[in-house]
Amino acid sequence: MNPTRDERVRAGSRQRREQQKQDVRQAILDAAAALFAEHGYQGFSLRQVAEQIGYSATTIYHHFEGKDDLLFTVADEGFSRFGTQLVAASDGASEPLARLKAIGRAYVEFGLSYPTYYELMFIERADFMLGYRVGERKPRLGSLDIVAQTIQEGMDRGVIRPGVAATYANALWAAVHGVVAMHIALPVIDRAQAEATADAVLELVVTGLKG
Repeated sequence: MNPTRDERVRAGSRQRREQQKQDVRQAILDAAAALFAEHGYQGFSLRQVAEQIGYSATTIYHHFEGKDDLLFTVADEGFSRFGTQLVAASDGASEPLARLKAIGRAYVEFGLSYPTYYELMFIERADFMLGYRVGERKPRLGSLDIVAQTIQEGMDRGVIRPGVAATYANALWAAVHGVVAMHIALPVIDRAQAEATADAVLELVVTGLKG
């Protein structure tokens, strides 16, 4: 049975309301990311976000429980993009050691390209890495599982020396995180220097892992 005109009008109205709701939510997220970049965690407030988008603070509470929920959602978008980049880098190399270098470069590339996300995810609110949405079980830290998995594969194939994959993964993580954090904290370390440093660090770490 074909819908009546009134039913079509009501359906269209619902779709417009839902689209408007999604547009407002995205505007809140975009403003929050920009304001976090400008003011940092301590200087960030929902009032600033409301002023930026031209809505009341009450509107924000219709979409998010509060400051932490909003910023976790911003970080969550970052983790999604971050995980996608690591997987793409991993898929581009077939050999475990080459894959580790590619993943490490992708990690640094994300941090250099999206410092706002990176600071929120890994520095200002590192506890967000252990967070997860209602109904989920895997924390956002799971984005880095691909590193330990690649190392374990390398050990199984005899190209990475025996050891604890998680420990080796943490060593590589510490190395690339250090490069990104140094770039963010010290403006004199420009992108070119950070990328060159990352290549040197990854070469040292991966060479040290060889079986």
